[in-house]
Amino acid sequence: NRAIGGGAMAMWASSATSMPRVATRVRARIGGAGSTGRVVLRPRRRAVPRAAPVTTSTTPPPFVDFDTTGCGPFPLLDPTRGYTHVSPGVCDTCADSAEARRAWVELLLGQLPSHRANAERTAKFLGDECPPDYTERYRAWEGDYEEYLAEVSKDGVPKGAGATLLDMVDEKERLLRRRGLDDMFAGLKAAENAIASVLFHSVASEIDGIWSPARTIDGDTHDRKGDRKGDDATAKAAMIRAVIECCLAGNLFDAGAAAAVQGVQVGDFCEPCVVEPDSQTMSEEEAGRYRLDADQLAEVFARARRRVSREECPGGWRFDSFSDVVSRCRDLNAENRAAGWRRVVVFCDNAGADVMGMVVLARALAAVGGEDTKVALVANTHAALNDVTHAELLGFLSTVSSSGGDGDAGDPILAAQMERGRVVAVPSGQFSTLLDLNRAGAELNAWVEEELRSVPAGEDWLVVFDGMGRGLESNWNPAPYLKDGVNALNLAMVKSEINAKRLGAEVYDCVVKLSVGGSK
Repeated sequence: NRAIGGGAMAMWASSATSMPRVATRVRARIGGAGSTGRVVLRPRRRAVPRAAPVTTSTTPPPFVDFDTTGCGPFPLLDPTRGYTHVSPGVCDTCADSAEARRAWVELLLGQLPSHRANAERTAKFLGDECPPDYTERYRAWEGDYEEYLAEVSKDGVPKGAGATLLDMVDEKERLLRRRGLDDMFAGLKAAENAIASVLFHSVASEIDGIWSPARTIDGDTHDRKGDRKGDDATAKAAMIRAVIECCLAGNLFDAGAAAAVQGVQVGDFCEPCVVEPDSQTMSEEEAGRYRLDADQLAEVFARARRRVSREECPGGWRFDSFSDVVSRCRDLNAENRAAGWRRVVVFCDNAGADVMGMVVLARALAAVGGEDTKVALVANTHAALNDVTHAELLGFLSTVSSSGGDGDAGDPILAAQMERGRVVAVPSGQFSTLLDLNRAGAELNAWVEEELRSVPAGEDWLVVFDGMGRGLESNWNPAPYLKDGVNALNLAMVKSEINAKRLGAEVYDCVVKLSVGGSK
């Protein structure tokens, strides 16, 4: 389940039929391996961006609560419509029913083994920065959280007064901080982001090969007329489908969902090292544990792409607004401006392949909309499970857009978009795996307010809710609360029985749901 998940290894690639050679050299903690076609995952040599530093004191500093100073309602909400983050059948039923609370508690408790493994992994990842009593702190936190969950599971709570799922996941993060555990998934996220950065250029190259603003049918740059215009529209539709499938494939890899790609796990390819390996003393077998085969990674993601392909789903995706998205991206609007949306806010979900999908989406929407389009990639200010943080998002964007000193070429399209302020990263102000737009961060709200000066709220705005936590377990139906005309796109995969049941869906069904503010 997304709200509680541990985050399995996320891996990306181009399609099975069009698979450019994946870059074999990446900055940060990935080093080149010459002409072997392999990449090496190396330990951290410098501080990795995290939401907050881990204290080295054996006595954690006092923690009362997260600082939400300046947080407030998201400016695209209509203040007269009484916004609630609640998705039907989640927080509302938890508040009313002890039985419903116990169902979610069972899922939360079921994720503790994953949390334990990731805490151990992060302890190794932190190396000398890891507090000596890190393991003891984690075990104490488990006891704290189990005690809290037992309490909220009890009967006898008045209807409407029970702990909601948002309460449960928020309290998880508070209890972690009270034990001095700021980012229990830091090691996993660093590995996922490193691997996603290896494969980003292959994915971007595939997308550009289908459609890009500079690409014409015969390779020239003249205005397209007649059949060329129709061919271009077809290519653009194919590009949008490929981008959405990349987003869904990235969201596929979450807690417990790696089984969807036939047992492919991180251990199939590597075990990230914590201590710099000494190649002079390591055996070939030991060295192999630190290598990632780029072609194998490409094939893994190709399998994920096939799994979520719209063509493979009879009648399309389970919740399918693809034709509406394509129509908007392909056609000029009423004022004869460029296609697409002029302002886009993307609420990102997991680290690794998932956030890479959101970067690919932002890059594509900025290209479709032209020079007047701006896209804000929004990530949590504070760490919450394997969700990407704003600091980690900045690091990922820098890695894939910048040229390295070892000859690695950054993505010129994304780099240009970022330089011109057309793709930006903004912190959400949030600390949860769910999303409550009534407590949006000051920096996010300021960005939206500034852009509203030039683009009034309405059909030129799009808000993207990525993943189960932000788009299924909360904000499933945001349209009634948004200002008139503002578009909302829920992009996710259903990855738990409890969510599938309440949505009338099946596990691994895909959600591509476009709605319009002011509608029911």
